[in-house]
Amino acid sequence: MDDAAATSERRINALAVSHGIGIGRLVFFKEGSSPLSRVETGSPETEVERLRLAAESCKAQLNHLIAAGLSNPQPHVIDIFDLQLLILDQSSLLSKIEAHIRETGVDAESALKTVAGELVGRQSKVADQHLREKHIDIADVCNRLEASLQGSQPAADNIYAGAIVAACELRPSAMLELKKCDPAGIITERGGWTSHTSILARELMIPMVSGIGANSGTFSEGVEVIVDGKSGLVIFDPSQSTIKDYAAITVSNDTDADEPTTVSTSETLDGHRIAIRANVDIPEDYDLARRFGAEGIGLFRSESLIAHPGQIPSEGEQISAYRQIAEVAGDDGVRIRTFDIGIDHLRGNPTRTEVNPSLGLRSIRLSLHEQTHFRTQIRAILRASLNNKIDILLPMVSGVAELAGAIQMIDEERNWLAGHDVPFGTPRIGAMIEVPSGVMTSREITRKVDFMALGTNDLVQYLLAIDRDNESVAEWYQTLHPAVLRSIREVIDAGKDAGKPVLICGEMAGSPFYVPVLIGLGANELSMNINSISQIRRLISGMTLEKAVQLIAEIEGSETSEEIEGILRAFYTRHWAHLFPNGLLDAKHR
Repeated sequence: MDDAAATSERRINALAVSHGIGIGRLVFFKEGSSPLSRVETGSPETEVERLRLAAESCKAQLNHLIAAGLSNPQPHVIDIFDLQLLILDQSSLLSKIEAHIRETGVDAESALKTVAGELVGRQSKVADQHLREKHIDIADVCNRLEASLQGSQPAADNIYAGAIVAACELRPSAMLELKKCDPAGIITERGGWTSHTSILARELMIPMVSGIGANSGTFSEGVEVIVDGKSGLVIFDPSQSTIKDYAAITVSNDTDADEPTTVSTSETLDGHRIAIRANVDIPEDYDLARRFGAEGIGLFRSESLIAHPGQIPSEGEQISAYRQIAEVAGDDGVRIRTFDIGIDHLRGNPTRTEVNPSLGLRSIRLSLHEQTHFRTQIRAILRASLNNKIDILLPMVSGVAELAGAIQMIDEERNWLAGHDVPFGTPRIGAMIEVPSGVMTSREITRKVDFMALGTNDLVQYLLAIDRDNESVAEWYQTLHPAVLRSIREVIDAGKDAGKPVLICGEMAGSPFYVPVLIGLGANELSMNINSISQIRRLISGMTLEKAVQLIAEIEGSETSEEIEGILRAFYTRHWAHLFPNGLLDAKHR
């Protein structure tokens, strides 16, 4: 790059939340058309009726967005809009607005603004679980309600076609509206990896980064921008040579994505084999995963079968789904995680709610408490495993006692099937380690199971007491925290000492920056999202186990995540720079 180009470019590191590279002019996101103002306020009953009609209109709009905005949407994406439909349907939002109208005599719009402000402002204290999920979902619904009350609707604009769209924060429905314009990429100031908008960006394959205030006035509309959704790098006013380089990467990535993989295993240069498995929610996805080199399904999230909260599929429906997913996985097998849900998702509209659902009645605890649904699921898995390679994975195991309780129920259902001459298979049983107590008792746990799976996302959250969806504490969500790495090593060592496999899943398993660390700590089985498989396999095939072990030795004694990250970046630059995507080693990781 020449000196003139170097001085004109401005590079900023952000948080990558949706992979891909976008190149285009910068356009600031503008909300939908301005609402019309009303002259008169009707009677309370008239205003209540207007509110109800607006709510019905919003439901129709949301259902239309789902149908028109997504092709073959994943269940967890549909859940995002199901949550908003529930806010309109079963939550206290509408009843509070109606009560405010009747008590004060104000119009529906004024009541909406008052109640919405209270709910969003007190997000962490609201009793209704669905309203407490995320303030942006509440704000999204309220904005749509207001537009419906005023007779206007959010509308996409062609100015976003092929552009890099910058916003402080995007609502999920705004993301679907933007998709119609086919933007090149998205920059937001707020919104982490697990935010609903980020999930949609990945589903819609729109490159996106978060964490920079690109619409604060520092940058002008119309400037050329490159968004690197892999590394998180954003380049403002790039030189022509930089644009050419990134355009070449885009073409290369597109070509790689279309090329089938001919090698069935992943192996380091010094002959150490690493099994790469896929996280899959629907059978159709595994064909692509296998083409990229996946060896089985490491994690099938069975809760993806629950189309709506409270609508648990029957035993027959589950048997059919499990057989289908097992048949596409073939001899490589599938690990079915039992329902990893909370009480609200099980019952749909629970009679009581929990102040902190992440620490409440969920996952294996819920299975032990609400045994009917768990026993139904276990019978379905046992029956589906006949002539199929299926494993049972129990989520959020915190100790031996609850594990023993779950295994006892599995044995009881096995005996029941045998007593009624119902044929069934013999699935292996595994424990998901995601909480500190599970780590500390992993040696005892591994004696009770056939394998373990380490969920790194929740492990970081619970170990560091950080809500991974709360942007205000995002800087404390530190994947490389010494306590996290020691916990990973402890679980891997516990499995090795007992001769039991340990599967690593979560974002660490699919990130090139963290995979050498995992391998150096002893991991030999990784499960990841499909779009990470090719990149991780290329990385593994170009590195050695010996160097990965050396890397771990270099970070021994480090006291902070920042120190460890610096050591990793320097080590990668010295030994494996050619194995990493452009810009990844320059980006900040968490």
